[in-house]
Amino acid sequence: MPKQQCIAIIGGGASGIFASIRCAEIANAKKINVDIRVFEASSKFLKKVRISGGGRCNVTHHIFEVNDFCLNYPRGRKELLSPFQNFQAADTVEWFEKRGVELKYEADGRMFPVTDSSETIIDCFMQEADKNGIKLLNKMNVKSLKKLDDGKISLFINDDESFIADSVLIATGSMPGGYRLARNLGHSTTEIAPSLFTFKIKDAILENLPGTSFSQAALTLKIDGAKPFEEKGPLLITHWGLSGPALLKLSAWAAREMMHTNYKAKIIVNWLGIEHQEAADKLLNTIKNNNTKTSVGNAYPNDLTKRFWLQLLIKCGISKEKNWSEISKKELNLIMKNLFCCELDVLGKSRFKEEFVECGGIDLKEINFKTMESKVCPGLYFSGEVMDIDGITGGFNFQSAWTSGWIAGNHMIHLRGEA
Repeated sequence: MPKQQCIAIIGGGASGIFASIRCAEIANAKKINVDIRVFEASSKFLKKVRISGGGRCNVTHHIFEVNDFCLNYPRGRKELLSPFQNFQAADTVEWFEKRGVELKYEADGRMFPVTDSSETIIDCFMQEADKNGIKLLNKMNVKSLKKLDDGKISLFINDDESFIADSVLIATGSMPGGYRLARNLGHSTTEIAPSLFTFKIKDAILENLPGTSFSQAALTLKIDGAKPFEEKGPLLITHWGLSGPALLKLSAWAAREMMHTNYKAKIIVNWLGIEHQEAADKLLNTIKNNNTKTSVGNAYPNDLTKRFWLQLLIKCGISKEKNWSEISKKELNLIMKNLFCCELDVLGKSRFKEEFVECGGIDLKEINFKTMESKVCPGLYFSGEVMDIDGITGGFNFQSAWTSGWIAGNHMIHLRGEA
């Protein structure tokens, strides 16, 4: 009679639940008797899945070429190449479709369920977990781990419970407890820093404009002691400063550098994203020459809102009542500067809604990315954000969660259990 194998998954989020389902499927295919338990410290599973994408769940990104996909990870790019060869975004789409969940992609490449509801994804996972006999246990705080002489790992849970597992997966995201558990078993962690945040900026050009957006702004972030970071894409003015996809990507690439300067930096904004000075000069001079008898407040680039243009004039100290024919070369240069290389002081950071991501985690040199098993402690596995891997916004963090969970799920069952 095959001996039952016990699998413990610490963390009931995206990666942990996905790994548990894959692990159960492998056990069923190989006819291995298995007891899979997911230990979640809080009262609810899949919390991040529920709030992702404004409640729509940004499942992955519509890039099906692995090398291109990996370019969207400030940390972990090289390590993810091999895992993505085995399970990438196209496989995620197929995985969900086989279970009755159709995904769609939007103009920016983000992929969502066609229902536009994260509950569709959560229901799918819960049905799969139930179908595969996975035990989902909430309010189960794993306080410590101990490697036993026989190679198994003992989990000490809450105040008086324990569980002995053949394999343990730590999938605790950016919760400090996961790092502590790994360090208990000999692992090291890299520097932790927020990786998805908006910028606090106070400047005349932003006043009274929350909700104003720019479809293709170009940003350059200058931080003392670091090379400049550049990004292009949609930008949004908020009540406290700047946000939007382009800025959130910047925050990911510059996560540690920004933390080291206490989130003080300078950002140069090209509001229209026009790359060449000649094109910018031509645009403003065309407006000036075609509107000589029109007030400067009423003739402006088509891609800007009037409210933003008027704020820009206030910042330049130019009356909106002046005709374009009265605008001096000095004033034109001032408009040019604030439109195409507007320098703003970053005063701090704000979290992006509730969808925060951390950079840093388990040192990647200590993980075998063919199996997601620890190189330090056999039988211990990692998946998701607990590792020093993070992607920019757009579904990339979920994809690394699915991929690493899928690979860990493939390898947590040991054939020796059949002996």
